[in-house]
Amino acid sequence: MDEVQRDKQFDMGEHWPGRVQSCIDLDHRLMREHDKLIRESKNDEGFFYLGSNPQLLELAREYFGPRCVALRLENDFNQNCQALGDEFVKGIEKDRQAGKANRGRDVPENEVSAWARSKAWTIDLTEQLHEQGYTFDPADVEFVAFGCNWIGCGATFPIHMGRAFGLAKPVVRRFDWMNPDWSSMLMAATAVDQNLPMAENIRLFIYKTGDVTPKYGQYVAQYWEGMRGIMDQPHVVEVEFPPESVMECDVMGCPLWRARGLVGYPYQHYFGKMTMHVGCGAHTSLHATVAMTGEELGVSLSLEDFRRALLAGKVRTKPE
Repeated sequence: MDEVQRDKQFDMGEHWPGRVQSCIDLDHRLMREHDKLIRESKNDEGFFYLGSNPQLLELAREYFGPRCVALRLENDFNQNCQALGDEFVKGIEKDRQAGKANRGRDVPENEVSAWARSKAWTIDLTEQLHEQGYTFDPADVEFVAFGCNWIGCGATFPIHMGRAFGLAKPVVRRFDWMNPDWSSMLMAATAVDQNLPMAENIRLFIYKTGDVTPKYGQYVAQYWEGMRGIMDQPHVVEVEFPPESVMECDVMGCPLWRARGLVGYPYQHYFGKMTMHVGCGAHTSLHATVAMTGEELGVSLSLEDFRRALLAGKVRTKPE
């Protein structure tokens, strides 16, 4: 398999030097972690499988028995609609119209597709679990998601599926149990804080970057939706940092001003007040702003002050 074929089939191209091997190494480490989670599972836990790793599914069936359910539907909007029929299609259209009314604009087609697939999968998984003699209470169950990719499938679908399941609290997403293989910065980062709760079920994540270019050992933060459907309005968070103490960067760790070919004048590109977008994953149109501290900014912002400012942020409806 050549580079072009591998990139097309597995999104495993050499998008930056060393990416492929880094992805493979991290995947192997994560598989060991996932195996351990399954082997240490408890009798009151179940397993929903939406993957493409038959070895993992086999292990899950061994340890969970009838509490393990594998998705029967495809990762395809039209196939899901055909499988679930007219009532499902009418429900998605109702959600679309509610989203248009709440957001004051048409819901983008990619968001409709991602939401419909998520909703279909929750129906299929729940039906199978019931058929096998088990159920769960959405009011007190805890879901934990692991797999790939942190800012792609591992973001959009847990966020949507928590809403579709009708859960009282969001699906827990663990940065240390997912591969962020679209981001050289995040692949070298470690989680500092995960799933810190905010208003509207938003979750705050703080990471520390690795000792690699372009940024070394800085703190970065993102807000992610916890549960969201297309009916719901998207969000931003307004944060007050100390003046000129943070910058916005892309997921590669490059300051946005540099990525746009601009000089990084502090008064233009280093923020005190900052409006951060709340992400819902790559299968939607809603990105998560990356805020980064930096010693070169002239203001030494500690982790504690960074966290304090982020937790004090004001959640607002995102204007569209």
